[in-house]
Amino acid sequence: MLPHFRRAAGLGFLAVLSAPAALACSGAAHIEIEQAGVYALDHASLAQAVPQLADCPRDSLYLTQRGVEVPIRITGSGANFSAGDRIEWVGRALHGPLSWFDTYSTVNVYELRAAPGAHARIAEIATQGAAGAAALQRQLHLEQENMMIRLNQAHVKQWEEADFWHWAKLTHVDPEPFRLPLELPDLASRGGTVDFKLKFRGMSSLNVPPNQPRPATDHQVNVQIDGRDVAHFNWDGRAEVVHEFRVPAAQLRAQGNVLTLSVPKRLAKPEDTNPIVDVVMFNSVDLDYPISGDLALSAAPLRISSAGRPGLSHAGGELALYSGDGRRFSAAGGQFGRIEAGTELFPVLDAGFAKPLSLRAINAADLHRPAAPVDYLIISHARLIDAIQPLAEFHRQRGLKVAVIDVADVYDQFNHGIVHPQAIRSLMQQAYNEWPAPRPRYALLVGDASFDIRHERIDRRQLAKWADNELLMPGQFGDIDSIPYADTPADLKHRGLIPTWQFMSYDGQSASDNHFVSVGKDPLAPVIALGRFPVVEPAEVKAIVDKTISYMSTPQLGSWRRDVMFITDESDYFKRTSDDIARNLDNAGFLTDKVYASPDEKDNLAHQSSIKDGLNEGRLLVHFIGHGGRYIWRTGPPDLRKNHDLFTLDDVSGLNNSGRLPMVLSMTCYSAPFDNPTEDSIGERFLREPGKGAIAVFAASWRNSPSPEFSKVIVEQLTKTGVTIGDAIVAGKTPIKDETLVETYNLLGDPAVILERPAGEFRLVRKLRPFGPDLIEAQLARDSFRGMVEVNWVDNKGKSLHVSRFAAQGSRFTLPDPPAAVRQAAAEVRGYLADPDRSFDAIAKINIIDPLPPPQRVAGAKARPVQADLVNHGETLLRSSFDQPFAPKAAAEGGAKPVAPMASK
Repeated sequence: MLPHFRRAAGLGFLAVLSAPAALACSGAAHIEIEQAGVYALDHASLAQAVPQLADCPRDSLYLTQRGVEVPIRITGSGANFSAGDRIEWVGRALHGPLSWFDTYSTVNVYELRAAPGAHARIAEIATQGAAGAAALQRQLHLEQENMMIRLNQAHVKQWEEADFWHWAKLTHVDPEPFRLPLELPDLASRGGTVDFKLKFRGMSSLNVPPNQPRPATDHQVNVQIDGRDVAHFNWDGRAEVVHEFRVPAAQLRAQGNVLTLSVPKRLAKPEDTNPIVDVVMFNSVDLDYPISGDLALSAAPLRISSAGRPGLSHAGGELALYSGDGRRFSAAGGQFGRIEAGTELFPVLDAGFAKPLSLRAINAADLHRPAAPVDYLIISHARLIDAIQPLAEFHRQRGLKVAVIDVADVYDQFNHGIVHPQAIRSLMQQAYNEWPAPRPRYALLVGDASFDIRHERIDRRQLAKWADNELLMPGQFGDIDSIPYADTPADLKHRGLIPTWQFMSYDGQSASDNHFVSVGKDPLAPVIALGRFPVVEPAEVKAIVDKTISYMSTPQLGSWRRDVMFITDESDYFKRTSDDIARNLDNAGFLTDKVYASPDEKDNLAHQSSIKDGLNEGRLLVHFIGHGGRYIWRTGPPDLRKNHDLFTLDDVSGLNNSGRLPMVLSMTCYSAPFDNPTEDSIGERFLREPGKGAIAVFAASWRNSPSPEFSKVIVEQLTKTGVTIGDAIVAGKTPIKDETLVETYNLLGDPAVILERPAGEFRLVRKLRPFGPDLIEAQLARDSFRGMVEVNWVDNKGKSLHVSRFAAQGSRFTLPDPPAAVRQAAAEVRGYLADPDRSFDAIAKINIIDPLPPPQRVAGAKARPVQADLVNHGETLLRSSFDQPFAPKAAAEGGAKPVAPMASK
């Protein structure tokens, strides 16, 4: 077996971690297995993966699983573990707390270390003496993870790892019943019984008026074996249930049995014409049956059901029996003696031990208490660590103390090596409460998640892997085309590089990264700003890193940094919500544009064009609220009779907004279900597009009812000067008490990014002149200004009526007048200016409706004439458009100078 090597992780973290010196027998081995059986680890493999353990005293070696010692047997006779020796133990498959298959991992983990003292060892039992024959049993568990259902808060406790995966859906309208071939290797059919346990979950329920008797149960399943009726089950509700029955072994065969499950048609009342709707999920079957003990037919684990001598037959060779409680039985004279009832036995023929799937060293660096403070914690899958290093270094150059950690090290140190989101949450809790002050402010997960870690490259439409309400409403969602990811890389079994939590919303489980960082006093509110890069390839990481660094290090000045786009569907409620949020931004000097759908339109070509044009021109923020889905923003509820799609994944990929990237707030249903195993989403596509798309996305992973208050507080925080998007989301989520909103809205992107909002200040001042409208003067509290200006004349609904763009210099200058009709209709003036030489830009606004107070005249002073069209204060208005660029630096002060062009609409 070739051991699995892993590069030392945490390349940026080594400087702040306290790592113990490498001492003899100080290492630790991480060992992965998949199936139950007797495993062996040989000296050569251990020496290659963890040399520190290769020659330890054999008495010092010990094995643990979840921190509990597991008995081991070490072959050889020397004082030290040496060449030719091996370590043997009984390994178990990993199971979930409420399911046979664990939700987050397909492998179990054992850890090997060395320490003085007594350790658990397999006891050698030489059975002998005459005894009667023991009765032998074998247990089989049969289950297929074919269909995932979504369960809500009424059926599953919060953060409980319920069994969402099921074998088959059974209904009263099935054209054929469900049939399962059953094989019972080495069945002893004379005497005895076969015990069955079938697990189901009901999906439908009868609607019974209050205080009315139930005409029938919710569910009924008929069970047959080889065409014979063997059981009928009736029950109510959607809770998971186990039904049992027993069949004489003589009625079964070792091969060729067929278990049949069906839901019969039933009427609630004799006069009814339509049958009861009955939908049942079949999960698994457990069988316990007698065997004869022929290991040539099956060497699977068995159990002594009545004490005695296990009469096991085999084709010859050495046979050893290992028990699940830490004993090894050897035969005396080729015969085993008496073994007590209830003993679980694992046969091993001719040293045919199982081999671990992988073996690697456990990183010695201690994550529990670093030697120095950490501001930014980056947790990455090993395949992506190199690609994330430039971002870590960039933030270090900005003054942040950044730690980069391999997520495998987090599992090793916080969950005994087993993949589970609790390990990451425990790290966050440790960092927040125990690490040196100041506490970490930011965290980034680098790697995609997946709720399906057992099926490779599955087309969900072909195999119906993931179901929700379509179980009860066939066809409601199946007609929406699937937008697949590019193929999962050949070296990965699935996209689940870093798991996420499953929050039980009112409409089913949904991805929640928030639960990683709600480790303060409030169990809901995040205390560390967390983002995620939902990617599987280093090239995808590089694309996000490149545009993140470019966005922050080389900002492109332009009025796009002031502009915010609001998009809604045809709902008047959502339009009022957008208007309300936009009004707050307008009052702060931002310029908002709105794309509001109408139910009267046959298609949405104009709206689609407006969105694309606006994004390509550049926007600081894009806020969508309304109906949506994985792949689309919609203008209304699904209506297949007409085109109601506003924006799709193809539209995202077709953008041309390099250097003018917005942050996208997609306040709608599941526009970023990043744990979907095969299908892309609009939120992920916005982030992953190289050189374009969005700088970050804040979106939900599942269905929800968008909240105007939630949107308002998030936008308010994001548009504050100098605030990172991560801090803004933490502050925005803190006052919100709706669990579904806080838990299911996740940040895709770097939480330490600061939006390119204009950070400077200037004033617009109205001045009287004897004839014509008032003058508008720009005043800057700066010694000098040389750059570009954009002025928008806006009506009382926030609509831009006229825009003028010009270059200017000096700390005060007068704005050119708009056309008379615009001036008459305008209610406000909003200005944006930028000085590219000094990386300075600013926004301002002024109300021009209210009349100015009359000027205060000083006694005895003479009136001065005022120029009608321009007040010159010694500064220069260079020209009224951007027809010619001007250079960043000019030779002479005070005259007209060439200036750099400004991005403009």
